[in-house]
Amino acid sequence: MIRAELAPFNLPHAPVWARPDRNLREISEAEALFFAGAALSALDSVAKSEPPWAGAWRARLALKSAAAVAQNLLNRREDETALRDAVALAKPGQDLGPAGRVYSAFRTLCGPGDPFRPKRLAAVAADLQAPLDLDGAGELAAALAQAAGRGRPAPTLAAAAAEMVIKMRTDAEPLALFCADAALARALAWPVAVPLLAGELFSRKTGGDGRWPRPGETGWGKLTALAYARAALAALDLAHDLSRRAAQLADAAPKLRAKGKTGAITALLGDDAISAAAPIPGLSDRARRRLFERLVTLGAARELTGRATFRLYGL
Repeated sequence: MIRAELAPFNLPHAPVWARPDRNLREISEAEALFFAGAALSALDSVAKSEPPWAGAWRARLALKSAAAVAQNLLNRREDETALRDAVALAKPGQDLGPAGRVYSAFRTLCGPGDPFRPKRLAAVAADLQAPLDLDGAGELAAALAQAAGRGRPAPTLAAAAAEMVIKMRTDAEPLALFCADAALARALAWPVAVPLLAGELFSRKTGGDGRWPRPGETGWGKLTALAYARAALAALDLAHDLSRRAAQLADAAPKLRAKGKTGAITALLGDDAISAAAPIPGLSDRARRRLFERLVTLGAARELTGRATFRLYGL
């Protein structure tokens, strides 16, 4: 049953010409929009189809976006490894710290429900160090929902969404990038948003050397389009990698004897990283650790930390 559910997913491949080889200063806005359209079109079927490993896929992209925001906009030192630890090793109700809350916010983006719901938007704004009261969040949510319904290219709508946030609060650039991804997903009718923009926005391959335009400044629309072009292709590459890893996990499943193996496999498919201490129905602490180590031995999972203790496992 597990093998059938995890059969290799029929993923699209972006054409070679859809991969931009120039940065912001070497490309026109029309070209950037063209590349973004091609890349997002290739990603569209993945975002709409909900493959079994979609949870792990979106969580990895959320981690990439959160680390980029923490380091480039909030002057934090935490990298992806530190953010992964902050969330995966946290006890229920534990404060995740400033950088960990950024990762939590981007995980919210790719979770169930409407990210533009005022109560959720207010909570995310607080996690991204730009608090809004419920009235302000409601006002922003209404403006974003109205803008998302206009017939413009999706990357253009995403760029405009970020600008709306900055008009309301100039120090809310992390929230602006969150809202851009949410607006993009709504424009493309994706059932769940995919964290994309922040992960590529600050790359030298995208922006080149020098200062990047901020939302509302000249060049912001072009930068957003080019970042989405690169981000969508990177997300598609990750999808291919995780699809292959999920198939390896399915191949290993019949070799596992533990009664709770289905819960462990579901956990690995649903998130970036699973703690060896995380409860899984049907598995004792010892059985859980032995099962994860067995999966690593079989090449069906990876230990992500390199540590002897507080280990984390993932596809």
